[in-house]
This record gives sequence, structure tokens and C-alpha cells, in this order.
Amino acid sequence: MAEVTCIGIAFLDHVFEGDFELAGGGLTFAQDFNQYGGGTAATASVAVVRLGGLSAFWGRLGDDDTGLQVLEGLRRHGVQTENVRLVPGAQSPVSSILISADGERHEMIFAGRGLDGDASWLPFGRIEDTSAILVDPRWPEAAMPALQTAYDHRIPAILDGEAGPEPVPRELIEMASHVIFSHTGLLQYSATADMRAGLEAVAATTEARIGVTAGWDGFSWLDEDGKVQTIAALNLPVIDTLGARDVFLGAFALAIGEEKDLELAALFANAAAGLKCSKPGGRGAIPCRAEIWELLGEPESD
Repeated sequence: MAEVTCIGIAFLDHVFEGDFELAGGGLTFAQDFNQYGGGTAATASVAVVRLGGLSAFWGRLGDDDTGLQVLEGLRRHGVQTENVRLVPGAQSPVSSILISADGERHEMIFAGRGLDGDASWLPFGRIEDTSAILVDPRWPEAAMPALQTAYDHRIPAILDGEAGPEPVPRELIEMASHVIFSHTGLLQYSATADMRAGLEAVAATTEARIGVTAGWDGFSWLDEDGKVQTIAALNLPVIDTLGARDVFLGAFALAIGEEKDLELAALFANAAAGLKCSKPGGRGAIPCRAEIWELLGEPESD
């Protein structure tokens, strides 16, 4: 059984849904409210377990009620949390997400306070014994040594290329085996709106395999000959897209850790994200492994 170590952030998402317009000021009433665990690395770690792998989440939370709630949620889903640090007196990351009836979404992010960037306490040596790692760049003090360790021991290292206050650091991209950008992350990093040109610009700076998730446009990547390959988004009802990209990343990392080739890993991850979007329920909507192979219309070969 493959094991994936996911390193980065965890959030508590406050999700408001209703028949409202996300513009202007005034008082707005929601028709539904839920709290879900969020954060790229944290949700990806849950997806790994749901899809039949072992996963560990390495990260930081405050020792507040929010942090304890997030930690309990990860444990409930079967994620190993021995290397989550509850920082005394710190505030845990939270977000408020407004989703209108037409599917428009607005997110307000608070990345926490006083979380202490020091990562020297993490057992980076354990990466040598894992099948793959997934790193989001929002904890750079942990991201670089994790990627360096994986690089040194030839462990697959998948880097999340999401947009942020600053583009993903080039030195992280150089250490990764795979970099999966979001559409906005690729635009931010490459400074070009042309997807092919953006992928080629990144590929010229690294030996990593480069791909991009693009919502309705599916997933695209450069093959070993430098040609763009694309897998279309699934033709499924779209009910809840929250966390779908995180699920894609977790599924992709698991498949790479299982030594699947990039195309099969992409098909597997694309199906996982699509099925997650077709049901409500936050992390509870992440599919199991059998659902993916049934959707793809073929039995698993391993």
C-alpha cells in the first residue's frame, strides 16, 4: 500500500450558501451553512486515505478550538497526525466562503496568526521511506527541506502550483518531480495567458513534469516530447466544487506513489475530482477507489 506524506496548511472552512449576489454592500442572508475541513495538503491527505492509501499530514495549527476541531477531523478520516504541531497561543487558519445560487464563489482567507514557521522539528528523514510527498508552498520553511530530501532519495515529489500573494518560488519548482499548477497559478508564474506557452516556460527551468488543472477545460500537461496532452473534465453534474483541486492533487500523488505513469495518474485524479464535485458534503463526498475504476470503465490492473 502506497503512503503519501502531505506537507502544508489546514483550514476550517465556513461555507455559506444562498440566493444572493456577490457584489456591493448591505446585509446578506444565507439559506445554508456548513463547516468543513479545508487546506490543500490537509484535504489531499484525506483523499489519499479515502482512495486506499496511507497518508500523513505535516503541518501547524493553533492550540485554539479551531485547531483542535481541524485535527480531530483529520484523525476521524484516518490521516496520521503525529507531526501536526499545535502552537501555543496561535490562531488557526480559517476561511469564509460564500457560494451563490448561480455557482459564483467568494473566499475570504485568514492564514492564521503566530503559527511559527520553524520546521526543524519535522522528521524529514522519514521521507526516504514514503512512496511520494505532496507539498503546498504556503509553509516554505518545510517545503524546501521536504523537496530536497525527496530529490536526494529519488522519491516522487508533487508540488502544488496554486496562485498566492507571490508566485511559487522557482527553487521549489526545481526540486519537485511534478508541478501541478492551477490556471491562475500558471498565469501568475509564467506571466502569459497562453497555456501552452506557460507550460513551456516553466518546463524550460526544471526537469519536473509540468501540468495544469483548468476546471471546465480539464487537465493538461507536457509529455516527454514536449507536446501538450489534455484530459477533458468529466461530463457529470457539478454540485460542489469546493476542495476539488485538493482531491485531484491527493489522488494524483497517490497514483504516482503507486508507480502509475503520468497519463493514468491524471485519469485517476481527474475522475476523483469529478466525482467529488458531483455530490454535496465536503470531504464526505470524496469517492472511494472502486467508484473511480467503475467510472473509467476498466478494472484496476494492480
